[in-house]
Amino acid sequence: MKSYFLIFLFFSVHIAVFSQNSSEVLTGKVSYISSQNVYVKFENTDGIQVGDTLFTMQDNKPQPALIVTSLSTISCIGTPVSGSKLSSKTQIIAKKKITKTEITEKAKEPKSVNEEAIVKAFKKKKAEEPKARFDGRLSVSSYTNVSNYNTNQRFRYNLTLNAPNIGNSNLSFDSYLSFTHLISFPAKTTDWQGLNNALKIYSLSFKYDLSKTASISLGRRINVNMANIGAVDGLQFENTGKYFSYGALIGSRPNDLTYGFDSKLVQYGGFLSHHIENTTGNMQTSFAFFNQMNNFKTDRRFAYFQHTNSLLKNFDLFCSFEFDLYKVLNSVPLNTFDLTSTYVSLRYKPVDNLSLSLAYDARKNVYYYETYPQNKLDSILDKETRQGLRFNFYYRPFKNFTWGGNANYRLPSYINSDTVPTMNASSFISYSRLPLDIYGTINVMALRSVNTDGMVYGISLSRDFFAGKVNAQVDYRMTNYSRKSVLTSSENTATVSIFWRIARKTTISGNFEGTFTKDANYTTPNNYGRMYINISQRF
Repeated sequence: MKSYFLIFLFFSVHIAVFSQNSSEVLTGKVSYISSQNVYVKFENTDGIQVGDTLFTMQDNKPQPALIVTSLSTISCIGTPVSGSKLSSKTQIIAKKKITKTEITEKAKEPKSVNEEAIVKAFKKKKAEEPKARFDGRLSVSSYTNVSNYNTNQRFRYNLTLNAPNIGNSNLSFDSYLSFTHLISFPAKTTDWQGLNNALKIYSLSFKYDLSKTASISLGRRINVNMANIGAVDGLQFENTGKYFSYGALIGSRPNDLTYGFDSKLVQYGGFLSHHIENTTGNMQTSFAFFNQMNNFKTDRRFAYFQHTNSLLKNFDLFCSFEFDLYKVLNSVPLNTFDLTSTYVSLRYKPVDNLSLSLAYDARKNVYYYETYPQNKLDSILDKETRQGLRFNFYYRPFKNFTWGGNANYRLPSYINSDTVPTMNASSFISYSRLPLDIYGTINVMALRSVNTDGMVYGISLSRDFFAGKVNAQVDYRMTNYSRKSVLTSSENTATVSIFWRIARKTTISGNFEGTFTKDANYTTPNNYGRMYINISQRF
C-alpha cells in the first residue's frame, strides 16, 4: 500500500509543471435563473471547468458575469458575480479551458442530473421553420476506490439523445439515461441491487409544437417554469407569449427511493408568468399552484410566488415565497395558508470590477402527510433547516488577478437541539499568468458547527499543452479539524487530473487522488486513493 502512494506522489511532482491557458471561446445563452444559480446552455461544455469565469459582452468588451460551480455535457451552473443584466436571452461567453472532472459522486445523483434536464427543457421558440437535427453523447466512466479497508470499482454508462423537429416536423424527442453497477474486491452479494437501482431514466419525452408559442409534451420531463416539483411523468402543456406565459401538467412524480415510475404519486398543477425586458434589465413574476397525492389522497398542496428584477442599474433582486395550503391536524384534513419558505437575494455592483451579494434563506422543510404518515420527524429527519445568511464578494483589482470569497451563518438545527450555529467562511485568490503560462489558485476555508471545527487550505496549478488538446492539473489540500467525539485529526489530499481531446468529438480524461488521514484516536493512518477515468463520444 505504501508503494502505491509513493508512486502516486512521484507522479504528482512530475506533473506539477502542467497548467492551462487557451484563447478559444465558446458561446451560450442563459436558459434558467433560480434563487441561487444561473443555468447556461452551450452546444457542449468541453473546455470549461469548475471555477472558470463566464462573461457577457458590454460595449464590445467582455464583462465578468458568472463563476462556474457545476457543469454537465451541455450546460453550466454558475453563481452571478456582477451586476450584468442576465435574462433568458443573455449571451454568455466562455474562454475555453479543459474540463476537470469531479470524481466524488453525489449521494443523490437525480438532483444534479435534474439540473441538466431543467436546462434542456427550457428552449425558446424560433421564428424560422422547424429544422431537423440529431445529436447525442455516449460516455463510459470508471470510479475506483482503494483503501486500507475496502476496494471497489463502479462503472457508469450515460447516454443522451436529442432529436428536435424529427423529419422537419413539429415533433421532438429528448432522453437522458444512465446505467451503473458496482464491483467489490472481493465480490459481495450486495454489488448488484437490481435493475431499478442500476438504470436511471432522468429524461424521456416527446414534445409537439402546436404553434410557434404553444406545445405539449408526454413522458418524463422537468418544466423550467415549474421546476420546484422536479420531474413529472405525464402530460404537460405550455404557452409562451411576449409578456405572459402559462401552462399546466398532470401526471405523477418519480418514486423517492428508486426514481422509477410510480402511478400512486399523482400530481397536477399550473403556472402563470409575466415578464418584461428593456435596455436596463428585465423583470419576471410568476405564480404556481400544485397538488401532490399518494394513493389518491392529498400528500401536499402548495403555491409559490417568485420575482426577479434587474431594472435598476447595478442591482439584481430575487425573491421566492412558498405557501402550504393543506395540513392534517389531529387526523383531520384542513385548508390552511402557511408561509413555508422564504428566500431573498440581492446583488450589487458598485464598480465594474467588484460584485457584492447578500442572501437570506428561510426555506423550511416540507412534510408529506401520506408518504410519511407516522409523524413529522419521519419526513424531516434528514433535511435539517437551511435558514441563514450568506455573503459573497468577487473582486478583480487588475487583469489576470481575481479575489473572491463568501461567509455563511446558519441557525442551529431544532432537530438535534443544537445550540451552536453553523458558520463558515472561505476565500480564494487566482492568477492566470504565472511563469510557464500556469494558472494558479490558492484558497482557504474555516468551518465551525456543533460537531466540527476545522480549517482547509488548498492550492491548484494547471496548464494547457498542444494548443489546448491536452491539459493537466495538480491540486493539494490540507484539512485540520476537531470533533466532539474524536480528537484533532488532519487530512492531506493530492490530486492529478489529465484531459486529452483525441478528436473533435472524442475525449478521454483521468483523475488520480490520494488522501492521507492521521487521527489521534487511531495508530494506523486511514489512507485511501481514488481513480476516475472517462471516455466520451459525441455524435
